[in-house]
Amino acid sequence: MAKRVMLVIGMFLTVYPARPASGQVLYGSMVGTVTDQSAAMVPGAEVTVANTSTGLSRQTTTNEVGYYSIPNLPEGSYDLSVGVSGFKPYVQKGIRVSINAVTRVDATIQVGTLSEEVSVAAITTLLQTTKSDVSVSFDTPAMENLPLSG
Repeated sequence: MAKRVMLVIGMFLTVYPARPASGQVLYGSMVGTVTDQSAAMVPGAEVTVANTSTGLSRQTTTNEVGYYSIPNLPEGSYDLSVGVSGFKPYVQKGIRVSINAVTRVDATIQVGTLSEEVSVAAITTLLQTTKSDVSVSFDTPAMENLPLSG
C-alpha cells in the first residue's frame, strides 16, 4: 500500500512540476520603437534614458526593426533622448517608470540637421499594454502612513 502511495506521489510530481518561486520585483523597464515621420523603422538609433532624481543613465541601440528595450530601471522619473545621424535629436521628459511595470515610449524622429532638436514634455499614460499581470505598488510615504494595530 505504501509503495502505491509513493508511486502515485512520484507520478504526480513528474506530471505537475514545481513552479518557479516569484520574488519581489524592485525594477521596471522601458521599451519602444523609433520611427521616422514616414513611419519607417530607424535601426541603429542611440537611445538614452536618465533618471532625473539620481542621474542614473542607461543607453542602448535600436535593433534592425527600430525596437529598443532598457530593463532593470529603478522606479522614478526619466528623460529619454534619441539620436541618429541625419535626424534631429529627440527628447522626451518626465517619463514615469514604476516597479514591476513595462513603460512603452515610442519616438518619432524627423529628418534634419544636428543643430535642431525636437523636445516633447508630456506625461505618458500608465496603461500597461505589454504584460497582462495586475500589481499594486506603494511608495515610501504610503507605507509609512499605514495604520498600525496594537
